[in-house]
Amino acid sequence: MNQPKTKLLAQHINFPHKHISAFKALCFDLDGTLLALKSHMTPKAYDFLGTLKSKHQLLLCSARIPSGMRYHQESIGILGAPMLCYNGALSLEGERVVYSKTITESALETISLLLDHLDVDWGLYAFDQWWVSKDSERVQKERYNTQTEPLWGETRSTIKRLVDEFGGVHKIMLMGDKNNMDLAMEAMAPLQGASLVYFRSNDTLIEIAPSGVGKKEGVTQLLGDHGLLEAMAFGDNDNDIALLDASGWGVAVQNAKPLVKSIADAVTPLSCADDGVIDYLNMCYGQ
Repeated sequence: MNQPKTKLLAQHINFPHKHISAFKALCFDLDGTLLALKSHMTPKAYDFLGTLKSKHQLLLCSARIPSGMRYHQESIGILGAPMLCYNGALSLEGERVVYSKTITESALETISLLLDHLDVDWGLYAFDQWWVSKDSERVQKERYNTQTEPLWGETRSTIKRLVDEFGGVHKIMLMGDKNNMDLAMEAMAPLQGASLVYFRSNDTLIEIAPSGVGKKEGVTQLLGDHGLLEAMAFGDNDNDIALLDASGWGVAVQNAKPLVKSIADAVTPLSCADDGVIDYLNMCYGQ
């Protein structure tokens, strides 16, 4: 007889049937999942994750620039471990590039033409470079949240520079008001899945990556198909869905989008702001 995948406690919190120690890897989204303090985890979270590094492979999986992830690795005590940046468009192990795929010059030109009539600002990312054309409240939030300083340059000339140096960009972050972001989503719809993939971070942000990349694909590259099934994954947003669905045990935080919660094996009782992931892991270890 097959064993049930979950056991449901009286308070309706799902836990995997096997003990958490059987999971070889724990995969964590950052923003909205682990970062209770926006730019940082709480000291409690860093300390607790540090106690797990000898028990599991701890894999940070984010849409962030590498520099916005390394200081979290350092605080946990896993600096140099593999990590997924830009939603899987770039995988690094220390300074070694494990995988890299960029949005091509032709795709960048197409996006530029489609959005030319809109009041939209671009953030361009390649490896550890983040370029913007002007300062804004959103740029300052990104600067604070990722602890990373931007480089300044006009968008078209920056695109040419990054195409010449890297063959393209790993991520575009579109910034604008809700109306312009709505129109941008409509304008780019024919490109979704063909030459790029994108998701709406919030009403004023759209994040764009090359086609064929994602957190699920990135974790599979690092761990293999079997390793993915032996991983527990945590997330909150659309770009986490495929990974949570395919992993051995997928957990959505309480503040996750409804669709993310609907496909997850479990939902944490507490939100990111209340260290929901750490609370859930503590309960798992208490089983």
